[in-house]
Amino acid sequence: MIETFTLKQQKAIEEKTKQLREILDGTLNPKELAQSITQRRLEWLAKNRILLRTDLPLLESTLRLLIYNHMGVEEGISTEMISENLLRIESRNFCPYLEACQWLGMDTRFVCKEIGEPSIIAFFHEINPHLDFYRNYDKIRPYSDYCEEFLEASK
Repeated sequence: MIETFTLKQQKAIEEKTKQLREILDGTLNPKELAQSITQRRLEWLAKNRILLRTDLPLLESTLRLLIYNHMGVEEGISTEMISENLLRIESRNFCPYLEACQWLGMDTRFVCKEIGEPSIIAFFHEINPHLDFYRNYDKIRPYSDYCEEFLEASK
């Protein structure tokens, strides 16, 4: 099956491919890229924190702020409240890093853990230091049909 991408999606794939190529050729290390993404994400949060919904539970409102407002995801995310303090997320949405990894032959487990995850953790910690984000790396695309992620509020 040949996937077709919108112009916006294609631009995102090209940007992520360029970033990951710099890692492959040694001009950028993963930690530097993770720090750059984190800085950009936290700057966005500082300007847009007002979008955090106070009419929803903390886990749901912070996830919505990241996924829908910041990342612009429109579909492909489902959530399940495991308990009052634990939200399970199934991500089947368009992911430019997934596409770039497949194009470059890189392992998404490495890219998501070392490059993507630090910025997401920092985003949630900036909202509330008791929020923890983590992934089940046994359930991550393309090795699974979806990426399984968790957002947890520790006491």
